[in-house]
Amino acid sequence: MTETDVVARTMGELLSAPPLEPADDFFIRGGDSLRAVELIARLSAAFPAQDGTPDENLGAALLLVLFEDATPQALGDAVTRHRAALAAG
Repeated sequence: MTETDVVARTMGELLSAPPLEPADDFFIRGGDSLRAVELIARLSAAFPAQDGTPDENLGAALLLVLFEDATPQALGDAVTRHRAALAAG
């Protein structure tokens, strides 16, 4: 399962809907600011830091992306970039 798949599934769960399509906008599909906060928390837990705790730096990065492009693809790409940067050291 890709990062985008996890984001799409999590968005769907929060909206009581099937997983969103990669280009679906979270806010247009019914998301609001409270659900956005929950989304960031769930994704930070789904992609934990190396010590197994929720990755707060990822959460901050996702929050910025979410209000620019609230699609599973954009957030999935942000997770991929964040994880690659961590792996590179």
